[in-house]
Amino acid sequence: MNRLGLVLCALYGTIIAVCVALAMTAGGDPKGRLVFLQLPIALQASALDALGLGWLIERLTWGAAYLALAIPTLTMLYLAGRFVSGRFR
Repeated sequence: MNRLGLVLCALYGTIIAVCVALAMTAGGDPKGRLVFLQLPIALQASALDALGLGWLIERLTWGAAYLALAIPTLTMLYLAGRFVSGRFR
């Protein structure tokens, strides 16, 4: 297991957990909830939209969108950490 890759994944996982927790504490403010829920996956969603693939996630629930976007992101972060640490050995 690569430590840097795991650290990057843990950091992203922490960001997701904090944003979801903040969304749940937004109370009756739907705009605040929306903003906090979309923060961790906004870059990935905008990249899909720029590629013309935004329709793939248009009708997904938040849970499904996180699965569809966060899991590949975690994989890429782990691989990036592995690549970077391999370069400095």
